[in-house]
Amino acid sequence: MLEIKDNNVQIPIELWDELKHDLYFNELVEALEDKKDLLEARKDAGEFFDFREYDNQRMKRITDV
Repeated sequence: MLEIKDNNVQIPIELWDELKHDLYFNELVEALEDKKDLLEARKDAGEFFDFREYDNQRMKRITDV
């Protein structure tokens, strides 16, 4: 089910999707996805990062689902 490998925790996509649709775990999954998106945006942005732009894109993605 869960696997710890090279200082990372791997979760099968089936379990991830199940937890994403569970009211109890939904916020945790969304927080992890937001953190991933934020880290990727920071990496792509270089030195300057506009949080408002990131938040606007995130909110658009959430409402498009």
